[in-house]
This record gives sequence, structure tokens and C-alpha cells, in this order.
Amino acid sequence: MTGDHIAVPQADDNSIADQLIEALRNETGVSDLDYSEWPQRLTGGFETLTYGFSLTSPPETLAGQLILRLFNSAGDINQSRREAAFQNALSSLGYTVPAVHVQLDSAIDGKPVNIMERISGKSLMEGVELGPEDIQRVTVLMAKVHTRLHQVSSGSVIEAVEKAGFSKDQFTYEGRMRYIGRYFEDDTFEALRPVYDWLVENRPDERDEPAVCHGDFHPGNIMINGDEVTGVIDWPGAAFADPEMDVATSVILIRAGAGELEPEVRPMIQQIIDLYLHTYTQINPLDMEKVHYHEVARSFRAFTRGTALLTPGVRPELAPRDHYTWAGEFSMQQLKGRIAEVTGIELPMPVRTR
Repeated sequence: MTGDHIAVPQADDNSIADQLIEALRNETGVSDLDYSEWPQRLTGGFETLTYGFSLTSPPETLAGQLILRLFNSAGDINQSRREAAFQNALSSLGYTVPAVHVQLDSAIDGKPVNIMERISGKSLMEGVELGPEDIQRVTVLMAKVHTRLHQVSSGSVIEAVEKAGFSKDQFTYEGRMRYIGRYFEDDTFEALRPVYDWLVENRPDERDEPAVCHGDFHPGNIMINGDEVTGVIDWPGAAFADPEMDVATSVILIRAGAGELEPEVRPMIQQIIDLYLHTYTQINPLDMEKVHYHEVARSFRAFTRGTALLTPGVRPELAPRDHYTWAGEFSMQQLKGRIAEVTGIELPMPVRTR
């Protein structure tokens, strides 16, 4: 793309672009480095802002189409480093994940950034009409790509991540339990405590060898070019854990997330879940009791965060920072319902959504 085709950015984007190019000049030592394609915002809001861009005559490591992942706060330095370490570990093993070329702790307004390769193609959901045939095709492909991830040698990824300075303990289910436990340090969420106690008391033993887990595996994070899967993106929830945890997360994303965002799929939700699980288990067997446990865990985390968003006076660090899809009426009801089906515990809906 030439300068004649560069779109005029918004004011905030101007500042981001100026700071980014200055940071990259400093990082690479190329003082006349510039854009061949001005940063264009792709997505963003909840955890990061994401931009696509390219550079003129860059070093080899920054050639081609690039992605800027700008984290929301200066406090996300560790998350930025974690994602870079995890993605590069997987990329080095040949898994289809974007490699992070540059990680900077405070490049833009004091916030960390990751600069990574831009995966070709489009997301698996882009252009889908949400009819039965499209839904079936997307669901089957999603399940097959998910099994491939869980077949990656976790030992090699753990070794690479630890070489980058991160303990595998920072990528475990234990960390997720600690995250949920923060909500019960005072009495604000006392009405939800029975489910937290259930999760602690019923926590299953973990496998001797964990799987490499994505933590947010859904069609929007799978990139395709024609019939070829070109990459899996968006790894902030990456973990080393039982595959049942990752599968359960995807089930809840379908049950509550997809139904919230795409009301027309609501009558098909159970069929989609059944097809996804059937396709997955034909390749990788699962312990379904563990899947159900982790469905409760993922539902409870989302329900608790949704409750925090809808409850006045909650400590700021406990409430989502931005728009939170899970806090919608349909989603909260689905989360509450699935928790009750598995545990027998009925949770109260937040006052603002009753």
C-alpha cells in the first residue's frame, strides 16, 4: 500500500501511531523508519486495542503485514510479556499462531505493546450466514482445530516459556481459582459463595501431563484462507491444564456468549454444543464429569464478573473495565441455569437484571 491510499486516522489514533513509530525507531535503530500502511484499528476495547500496519524498508523481523496489540493499562506489562512468551513458544514448535516480533513495556502512553505478524485470511465466522449448513461447517472445523492444539506437546511449550522467564505455575488452573477467590475477600458477593465453595470441594484431580489450552477458543479466534487454517489468535487466557477445561470454556462461549451476541442462533445452541463435543471426542476422548465441572467454573467466573459490573460500589479492580458481553440478560440467565443444572445451586440474579 502506498501513501496515496493511507486513510486519515482519528485523533487518538494519530497519537498512537506517532508514539509507535518513535518506539520502533528507538528499538530497531532505524531513524527513518516510517509507515507504508498507517495503523488502522481492527478491534479493541475490553483488554486491548488492535491495529494493522506495515513499515517502509524495515528490518527483516518487521517485514510484511503487522499487528499492534496495545494493552489497556501500564499494569498489563506482565500480561504482555506472558502472551509474547507463550505465542513464541508455540510458534517455534510450528503451531499456527502469530509470532511476537517485538514486546515493549511502555511504548504508548506508558502502556505495553506487542508487535506480531499479521495472520492472512479472515476469521472463521466472517461472512457466515448463520444458517444450519454454515453453522455445522464452522462447528466441525472449530472442534478439529481445537483437538490439534491439545495434541501439541505441552512439555516443549512449558520448557520454552520457562526459558523466557515464566514459571508454568503462572499458566495453571490454580491461578484461575485464585482469581475467582478475590471476590470473596469481603461480604459483597456472599450470596454467590455456595458455588465458590462447591468448586473448591469438587475440584477434580488433574492429569499428569497438561494440555496446551487457549482459554478463549471460538470461531472468531480461528483464521482461515479458503479451506486452510492460517492461525489461531488472541491468547491472553493461555494455560497448561486439562483439555476438559478448554473444551468447557468453548461450550460456555457457545451457550452464553454466542447466544448473547447472535440471537438467531439461540434455537440451535444445544445442537451446536452436541456437534462440537461429538466431533472433538471422536479424536480426543474426554472425561465428561470434568467438562461439566469446568463448565460451572467458567460460568461462575463470568456470572461473578457480570454481577460485579451490575452492582454499585464494587471495588474497581473486581469489575470489568469495559463493555462486558457476559453481563447481558440472556447470557446471565444461561450462566445461572448451567450452574444450577450441574450443582443444584440457584444463584440470585443481580438486581439490575432481574
